[in-house]
Amino acid sequence: MRTVRDNEPLKKYVWSLVVLNFLDGLLTYIGLSLGAITEANPILASFSPFALLMTKLLLSLCLFSFLYTPFVRIQTRRWRYSLIFVNTLYSFILLLHLLWLILFFIG
Repeated sequence: MRTVRDNEPLKKYVWSLVVLNFLDGLLTYIGLSLGAITEANPILASFSPFALLMTKLLLSLCLFSFLYTPFVRIQTRRWRYSLIFVNTLYSFILLLHLLWLILFFIG
């Protein structure tokens, strides 16, 4: 039996992912520019801070374009739970970035 929540479109989850991805890029750029953090992703570690920021911005714009496709009207649990998982993971990564930057500025 499906509830009303099971029929929610994916728009808010995709929108959250756009924002979280952009914030991740911005905080990574700040952290790398200040020397407070290092990039843990081996593919992105070779990029300059500015190139990494532009890559994240481009990815955010690509994700944003999903908001104007039929994809956001998909109503399957699998996609919704996958996006919730990715958004949660990105939230934890952002918390780590904020923690490292706070420690950098007070330490």
